[in-house]
Amino acid sequence: MKKRMLLNMLLGGLLIFPFYSQAITLSAYLQVKQLLAQDNPDNKQLEGITQAYFNGIANGFNFYAVSVKMNNEHTDFKPLYCPPKKVEQNSDFMVEHIDAYLNKYPTVKQKQKDAPIELIYILALQDAYPCEA
Repeated sequence: MKKRMLLNMLLGGLLIFPFYSQAITLSAYLQVKQLLAQDNPDNKQLEGITQAYFNGIANGFNFYAVSVKMNNEHTDFKPLYCPPKKVEQNSDFMVEHIDAYLNKYPTVKQKQKDAPIELIYILALQDAYPCEA
C-alpha cells in the first residue's frame, strides 16, 4: 500500500512538474552566470542543472536544423538560421553563442532582459549563421 501511494505521488509530481516549469529569462541567465562564477561548493549542483537545461534546448535546436534540412530540401522555405553542416549544438555551444551575441549587442541585456533565453539564442544563431538571401 505504501509503495503504491509513493509511486502515485512520484508519478503525479512528474506529471504536474511541466505545468510549473518556465523558460528562464535573459536576466535569470545572467544571474546564474554570476552565481556560477563564484567559488562556492553548492555551484556544482547548479552547474549540472544549468548544463542539463541548456543541453535540452540545444538538442531541440539540433533537431530543428536537421528537420528543416530533411523536409524542405526542394522548397522555398527559409530556415531561422543556417549553421555549417557539421555543427553539433550543446550547452557549451549555446552559452558561447549567447555570450558572443550579448558582447556584440550589449544593449540587449537591458532591452530584452525579460525575454526567454531561447529567443536570445535564436537571435544569436541568426547573427552567427545568417541565411543567404
